[in-house]
Amino acid sequence: MKYGIHPAPDRTPPLFRELSLPPETIYQTGDGFTASNRSLAELLTGRGIDTFPNDLGQTRRCDLFYDDWYLYSIPAGDGFCYSLYKMREQEFNAERGEIGDGDTPGVTVSFIEFHTGALTRCLADPSPENRSALNQEINRVVVSRGQRHHPALKAYFRRPQAQAPYLIAELYVHFIAGLARGGSLPVPVAYARQYSRSPRSRLPRFLEETNARAGYPVCDHKRIAIRDPRNLSEYEALAILATHTADTSFHCFAAEVRYHACYLFPLARIPIPFLGRSVYDSAIRADLTIAESELEGPAPFHNPRSRWVKRQRRFHPDGGC
Repeated sequence: MKYGIHPAPDRTPPLFRELSLPPETIYQTGDGFTASNRSLAELLTGRGIDTFPNDLGQTRRCDLFYDDWYLYSIPAGDGFCYSLYKMREQEFNAERGEIGDGDTPGVTVSFIEFHTGALTRCLADPSPENRSALNQEINRVVVSRGQRHHPALKAYFRRPQAQAPYLIAELYVHFIAGLARGGSLPVPVAYARQYSRSPRSRLPRFLEETNARAGYPVCDHKRIAIRDPRNLSEYEALAILATHTADTSFHCFAAEVRYHACYLFPLARIPIPFLGRSVYDSAIRADLTIAESELEGPAPFHNPRSRWVKRQRRFHPDGGC
């Protein structure tokens, strides 16, 4: 990892220590951002908590709803502010008839504070009431409308100097690469559909250019070649990033996260006519996925020559895998 190291015990945020997370599952940047690559589902099922009641009192499986969400924190005042980020691979729950939380791969960074007491109380006493309370808190952070961002999270992520987006991108591409079998992994369904509709659009062109630079077919638009998941090449990492998040560099990825954080201001809360939601509603969670890439074609974070991406490159000249 270029941006993350395993922190010393005295630099590990209290919640990570309280949860007894193995040191090898915790990564920290030089500016204090800390993230775990152990999902909420793993934390819960590791304590024998396999199910939870949803808002309607229906029983749902933790491993089908909480498997994509992970804890992160930043220093805030004299303490820490915690929230959640998502790393989702291509899933097929709907196709299998399983009730889950979505199948489209991608990354999400929430700018809403996660109240950690709901998690620690549930782990200590997994009563139906505590499981329900945890589900409500997770939903509030990751999906519920009408929420407000935490000022410390906005202040951190709107800075182009922030190292967190680069670490999250590293964690994600290594997570996806670890799913490779037989030296490759299939491209996501959303990318395959986009390629079949428009084989000369932005992302397919980028992958062809990547193949040319690499000197071999890193991605043939059906599968991504992964020679060694533990030692990714730059070309393999970029092919994963492009096909799973629609970003063609770590700088674009970071610019997209920052772009969302910069729209967390009061006027952005005004609802857009006929849509029933505001720019703020979309900005409060940075969703990086290929699903909406066609609509985001003109977005500045997808243009490597935009000032947003150039600024990231200036502060992180060695940024990348």
